[in-house]
Amino acid sequence: MAEHRTRPVSRVKPATVFSTVAIGAVTASIGMAGGPAYAAPDYPSWGEIEQAKQNEQTKQAEIARLGELLAGLRATADAAVEASMIAAEKHRNTLLQRDAAQERADKLSKQAEEAQAVAEISRMRAGLLAAHLAKRADGGLTSELAFSGDPDGLLQQLGMASKLGERSQTLYDQAQADKNSADALGGQAKKATAERERLAAAAEVQAEASRAAAAASMAAVAEQEQRSAELYEQLALLKDTTAALERQRVEGIAQEAAEEAMRNAPPVPAPAPAPAPGGGNPGPAPAPNPPPAPAPPNQGAVETAIAFASGQLGKPYSSPGNSRDTWDCSGLTRAAYGAAGIYIGTHSATNQYHTLAGQGKAVSVRDAQRGDLLFWGGGGSYYHVAIYLGGGQILEAPDYGKTVRIWPIWGSPSAAARPAG
Repeated sequence: MAEHRTRPVSRVKPATVFSTVAIGAVTASIGMAGGPAYAAPDYPSWGEIEQAKQNEQTKQAEIARLGELLAGLRATADAAVEASMIAAEKHRNTLLQRDAAQERADKLSKQAEEAQAVAEISRMRAGLLAAHLAKRADGGLTSELAFSGDPDGLLQQLGMASKLGERSQTLYDQAQADKNSADALGGQAKKATAERERLAAAAEVQAEASRAAAAASMAAVAEQEQRSAELYEQLALLKDTTAALERQRVEGIAQEAAEEAMRNAPPVPAPAPAPAPGGGNPGPAPAPNPPPAPAPPNQGAVETAIAFASGQLGKPYSSPGNSRDTWDCSGLTRAAYGAAGIYIGTHSATNQYHTLAGQGKAVSVRDAQRGDLLFWGGGGSYYHVAIYLGGGQILEAPDYGKTVRIWPIWGSPSAAARPAG
């Protein structure tokens, strides 16, 4: 399968209204917004290109126009790919919640069955003792006490009966408590099952949304490739170069922008100051020190993880992938570091970042080293994760229509973590 050469979420910004128009069209196509239909941009004809080449001023204007159209196409594809990644991550997270709810429902159902069995035994014990007491009462203890010549013996029997009554009450109370416990667990099991069913239905809806977003993404990328090929040819004609050189130049600019964004990324935020003793306001305090950086990566673990991921190159993307023949982003990173004996979290980019950050393994994007994980997203929610190889390269399972690949860093990763630190 040929790879589409697009870099999602590029920092190269279109200079015309085309980007807004095109992104709006893609957004509408994946059901994120409704609204009026937008006109397609006015692509130049070859006749216009030939005419523009005759006049230097017109030629420069046409070169600028082609650059804007290329940037707009890239922005459209980038927005569609990002939307597809976000939809896939949302679906994966709901599947994790559904599976957790299923596990909870199964556990509660088993506990409810066991509690019901205990309650039944308690009920039978209380019933047997009650029947025994009733039988003793039928023997006429009161009349025996009145007419017997052995009152001490009868009093002893009465004392035993009293103790049996107390025992009967204890057993009754225990049986009632066991029944209440079984009923409560049964109710919890029903609620957990209902929650699992709700999440299963939500996952089905999100799966459909993910498929629609993926289709829109692939259509946008295909449109970008088709249109860009001709635009690069036209640009090459105006500049007396080749389409391949023009493509390399534009993609090189995008890669340089992504690498510059990495170099300028902010440091890992410091933790918030702890509250004052007693729960009061902490009051004035010096600014907290930044969290300590994780240890340098364990190169053996890093290379084991990268070797595993490299063995998956060329395999198709699918979400959720089966982590064998198909892969998604977090499935690949989880399996790669699992091969190195390192647990990085569940099958979710968001969970993997927070798992590693909770272990003190978050690092600044600008400090990322070979083997670190890069995350795309923001606000504590991440929709993509990849293994950083160093030198501006990543190893990733990117998106529908593409395969596991080694690729130049794209866009603006917003967070990083060091699993082998």
